[in-house]
Amino acid sequence: MALEKPKVFNSQEETPAGAKEIDAFSGALEELFFVERPNLKKSMPEAKAPLEDFLKNHGIKGVWIYYPWKNAVVHTLPEELYFKLRTARNRNIITEDEQRNYRNVKIGTAGLSVGSAIAEVLSGTGGPKILKIADPDVVELTNLNRIKATLLDVGSEKTEITAKQIWELDPFAEIYCLDGGINKNNIEEFISGEPKLDIFIDEMDDLEMKFLSRIICAKNGIPILMATDNGEGVILDVERYDLDRNYPPFHGLLGNLKIEDLAGLSRRQWVEMAIKIIGADYLVERLKISLAEIGKTLSGVSQLATGAKISGAAVARAVRLIANKENLASGKYKLNLEELCRIAI
Repeated sequence: MALEKPKVFNSQEETPAGAKEIDAFSGALEELFFVERPNLKKSMPEAKAPLEDFLKNHGIKGVWIYYPWKNAVVHTLPEELYFKLRTARNRNIITEDEQRNYRNVKIGTAGLSVGSAIAEVLSGTGGPKILKIADPDVVELTNLNRIKATLLDVGSEKTEITAKQIWELDPFAEIYCLDGGINKNNIEEFISGEPKLDIFIDEMDDLEMKFLSRIICAKNGIPILMATDNGEGVILDVERYDLDRNYPPFHGLLGNLKIEDLAGLSRRQWVEMAIKIIGADYLVERLKISLAEIGKTLSGVSQLATGAKISGAAVARAVRLIANKENLASGKYKLNLEELCRIAI
């Protein structure tokens, strides 16, 4: 797919003729003034004169960002100030140093069902500037219960939809799209090729590729994060191959199983193997029942938007911890709304 990314221009004259023009510069300047002067508020009379002086003499040169798929040009702040303003409300839940490290980590996400929610939260929180995304599928109607897409996106490649959503929020992001998805011929390049990943996020359905990704990540010392929808919750798998290259794939849950044992599985065999990887004890009861009905009364794995969004948040948190060299051990982590909503404060 030759997806045309946003173009950044330093002057309005360079932008394509006939494009819709959006001014996001004037309001951003005023916001920037107050972000840099937290002792002042718009409602304060004493803010009026310094604000007027700033707007008159700021000397900031904006940029014009052209979105070809919208045929629109947005006038906004240059990258550094744009990022500063966009992440201003993150502080100090995320400190400046943490934000910088989070921004600089290089991420690859394979699989854009739950992966699309992960990409949404990563970009929304001012996360990685450099991202690789891969998925072989197009958006279908049955995807619309959980992924960030609309009826207008049906039939479009998931990589294209995800990349456009990220760019419309983060026009300076560097996104590498693999719309054919991950296979034996490209998985190593996706993970360890330039730019080499710092963290690999596994949201693939192909169990053979999941196993192979762990072999490659172990060889290269790259940690793996995997979020699994669990009803209205998430099971987060953390495999820290950056700390221990001999850590067993899937925490050793598959025993001595070899990668070739995962090829050519029937639907029922796939479900049984997936449950082993996830861990039956971690699954909520309704998902257990649903998995048993695949191929009988259900055509696929049951998933909800609530679970996908929680998965996105959990992975983004884990990425920040790893990027900032904070403690996050290999293992399984579980978070579920069904349990939390029974707890009264």
